[in-house]
Amino acid sequence: MTFPAIILAGGKSQRMGEEKSLIEIDGKKMILHIFETLKIAGCNDILIQTKQNKRDLKSSLSDLDVMWNYDDSEEGDILSAILSALKFAKSKNWYAVQLLPVDTPFISQKLIKELSNLLVGNLDVILPSSNSKVNTKLNSLEPLMACLKVDSSIKVIQDKVNNENNSLSKIFSEMNCLIVDEKIWSKWGVSEKSFKNINYPRDRE
Repeated sequence: MTFPAIILAGGKSQRMGEEKSLIEIDGKKMILHIFETLKIAGCNDILIQTKQNKRDLKSSLSDLDVMWNYDDSEEGDILSAILSALKFAKSKNWYAVQLLPVDTPFISQKLIKELSNLLVGNLDVILPSSNSKVNTKLNSLEPLMACLKVDSSIKVIQDKVNNENNSLSKIFSEMNCLIVDEKIWSKWGVSEKSFKNINYPRDRE
């Protein structure tokens, strides 16, 4: 079973210099790479979480079969954006969701499927780790690619959202969490490229 997905597309794209969602990678808008991979993985419901000042993004992607939700504040951080998206998910009675940032166009559909399969029992979060060789454990985590249960995540994030000392990696890793590192995802045929972020114009090369 693959859960509904939330594409996080509210970033300012300052390092890119233009709206990242719409830049082309291999002749296709970056957000379309994400959308199509999610559909192949079996995500029937997809939410795009973005900011109010990006409402023109919706018109640019009017042919996509997705839902839209907007951050409560233009200045809100990623925790606030995820909390808003999770509240939307709760209103749709979604039990769990797959997070994905809009700037990871090479994400593997196999990774998405396998993360969903692991979210069972008392686990609240399945948290990928992109590189087991990174010395600091928190630095290797990929919280924006987490697969997580909606109700338990809302409760925890709501308590932490105004605390500047809590990173998303720290919050998720302290929940009932399973970390999926390179030793695991490499066995699924997933490569490090799945975790590559496109942040700068040079990253498209």
